Amino acid sequence: MLFVLNHIQYAKKNKLIPVIDMKHHATLYNEKKVLFGTQNSWEYYFHKINKINIDQVYEGKNYFICKDKNILTKNNKFNSILTNTYKKFIKINTGIIKKYFLYKKKIFKNKEKFLGVHFRGTDMKYSTNHPFPLTKKQINKQIPYLMKKYKLKKILLVTEDSKNFDFFINNFKNYKIFYTKNYKTSKTRAFDRNYRKNHKYKMGEEALINALLLSNCKVLLSSQTGISDFAKFKNPELKYIKINNGNNSNRIFFSIFKYHLKDFLPEFFGGFRV
Repeated sequence: MLFVLNHIQYAKKNKLIPVIDMKHHATLYNEKKVLFGTQNSWEYYFHKINKINIDQVYEGKNYFICKDKNILTKNNKFNSILTNTYKKFIKINTGIIKKYFLYKKKIFKNKEKFLGVHFRGTDMKYSTNHPFPLTKKQINKQIPYLMKKYKLKKILLVTEDSKNFDFFINNFKNYKIFYTKNYKTSKTRAFDRNYRKNHKYKMGEEALINALLLSNCKVLLSSQTGISDFAKFKNPELKYIKINNGNNSNRIFFSIFKYHLKDFLPEFFGGFRV
């Protein structure tokens, strides 16, 4: 989403016609088969931004391929400068919106104030040069503090990590916790295999729905994640408590161990701040 918004805005500024090609340039979410009448994974989730045929663009040979980076928001975070582009060009597909509203109606009743928690795990602990997720120690400290400070009664928990999920449910039984039925695993990577029918598509759908739900919360606790940043982007009034744990090593050998080492060590020896 952030990448697409960057390049739509860049294209418009430079009088180019933006075309989103996630058919020939596949993402983690691409299924091998045609899904919803398309092989372009962007269109699994969003309406086309124009009527241009991708294959005809390549036949015409009058095109530029964008760079593989965010060229406007270079910190890889959502920014209000993209708001107008989002409102003008991004329309979520009806089926996803319907699922989102069903969850919203079930979870957010009587305008009650929620603490949203995005508790990443799995590959986020090991990916090279990737922001580290929250630790269990940080969760244990922050949840009671934030619930009391902001006078909150309920929690919306978002996680793809089954161990994180079990830890949270077992340690905060005195709060009413809500969550969606998104896929959760204890495996290092969540995308590598087809764990269920249309698994890759569903991972994207669930992430989008969870981000929209988090945007309805009063307060959001998270590390640096695209889902949480998008929730704040959707709702600028959201109180966003972002814990910065730094980034993992850019060398794969060290990145495999660094999270667990920092989680074990006290802060004065280089461990995470609690």
